[in-house]
Amino acid sequence: MPVSANEPTSMLQRVAEQLEYAQLLDQASQQKVPRDRLLFVTAFAISQFSINRVKERAMRKPFNPLLGETFELLRTESETPGGFRLLVEKVTHRPVRLAMQADAENWSLTQSPAPGQKFWGKSAEITTDGRVRVSLRLPDGSDELYSWDIGTMFLRNVVMGEKYVEPVGTMTISNESTGAKANIEFKTKGMFGGRCEDVHVDTFGPEGSPTGVNLTGTWTKSLQVVEGGKNTGQEIWKAGPLVPSPANTYGMTAFAASLNEITDIERNRLPPTDTRLRPDQQLAEQGKLDEAESWKVRLEEAQRARRRDLEDRGEEHKPKWFYKVVDTPDGEELWRFRGGKDSYWEERSKGEWKGVEKIFDVPE
Repeated sequence: MPVSANEPTSMLQRVAEQLEYAQLLDQASQQKVPRDRLLFVTAFAISQFSINRVKERAMRKPFNPLLGETFELLRTESETPGGFRLLVEKVTHRPVRLAMQADAENWSLTQSPAPGQKFWGKSAEITTDGRVRVSLRLPDGSDELYSWDIGTMFLRNVVMGEKYVEPVGTMTISNESTGAKANIEFKTKGMFGGRCEDVHVDTFGPEGSPTGVNLTGTWTKSLQVVEGGKNTGQEIWKAGPLVPSPANTYGMTAFAASLNEITDIERNRLPPTDTRLRPDQQLAEQGKLDEAESWKVRLEEAQRARRRDLEDRGEEHKPKWFYKVVDTPDGEELWRFRGGKDSYWEERSKGEWKGVEKIFDVPE
C-alpha cells in the first residue's frame, strides 16, 4: 500500500490505544464489590472501540510494522491514575502477530493479537485473534483474572460512500477467578440504517444468575450504570478529547496523536527499533509523502534482504523481548514477556541495547 493510504501511526500504536482509558483498570482494582470490578473491566473493554468514533479514522490504515519493530509507552500518575508502562513488539511477519505487555501497580494486561480482514462486497470484516488477559491486584493481596476476545468490527462502504467502522455482535468478559461474566451487545440499525453506536451490557454472577446491575450507553461517547432497569446517573466511562479539527487530521483522538511524541521520558532512551524512530512514518507525519514513500520502499527491501539471509542460514527470526509459549491448553498462540536480566526494561535502564538490530538503518 502506498504511504498516502496510511495514517502516520503504526499498528503497534493502534494496539497500544487500548490503554487510553487504563484508569478504569486502576479503578476496578479498588472496588470492594466483585460486581463493580466486573463493570469497570467491561467498560475498559468497550472503551477501545471509541478510537473509531470519528468516521475519518476509517479512511486510512496504520503502518504495518517491520519484523522486530517495537513501541513503548510510559504514563505517569499525573497523566493516567495509577500510571503504567507498556511494550508491543511485532513477533511474526507471515501471518502478522504482535505481542503486548502492560503493567501498573494494581493491574497487568497481556495480549498476542493477530489482525485479520475479510471482504464481503461493500464491507470488510475486521477481526482480532488473541485474547486480552487482565490481572487485577486487589487490596487484600489476591489477584483476580479476566479475559475476553475483542469483538468483530466492520468497515462499511469500502467501495463507495462514506466509510465508517462499527463493532457488531457480542463480546463476553469472563472473570476466570470466580466464573462471573458480562455479556456485551452492540446494537445495529440494519443494512440501510447507517451506523449504530448503542451498546448494552448484562452482568451475571458466578452462579450464572443476573446481578441486576448493568451498563448502557454508546461506544462512542459514554457508559452509564443501570440498576433494577433504571439508569442510576452514574457515568462509569466517558470518551476523551479529540485533536482539533479531527476531520482534517485523520480523525484521531488526542491520545493517539500523542503517541508519536518523544518526551523527556523517552528521549535518548528508546531502542533503535521503536516506531517513533521510523523514517517513513516521521516523514508522513510531516506531510512529505514522496520522501516517505521512498523510505518505505527501502525499509521493506531491507526487511526482505534480512529474511533471505536468515533463510539461507536455515534460521528463523527470534523476537527480542517476547517468547512463544508452547503447548497451550486450547492451542491459542501466546507470547510471553521476557523477565529478569534479559527484559526490555532492564536493558532500557542500562541504555545500551546490546544485540538489538538497527532495522531502520538502511543504505541510501
